[in-house]
Amino acid sequence: MGITEKRIYKVLRNVGVKKNYIVHASTIDDLYLDEYDFRLLVYYFENEFKVCLKEKEIKKLTSLSALHNFLKRKKVNN
Repeated sequence: MGITEKRIYKVLRNVGVKKNYIVHASTIDDLYLDEYDFRLLVYYFENEFKVCLKEKEIKKLTSLSALHNFLKRKKVNN
């Protein structure tokens, strides 16, 4: 697991997502987040990676790989 993946994992754990859900998740829906938790995830994500997500970008983040690819496109420092 790379540094970026570890940081994503840290953010998910801060929101309260169980380890088992993270390991087996193929989509964001697999993390069993309600709307409040999802907004909290976005907040932590923005703070951890120092990015600002627009509403249309948030809607595109449908999987953990999409989160990782978003960070690559933004060239976030590991």
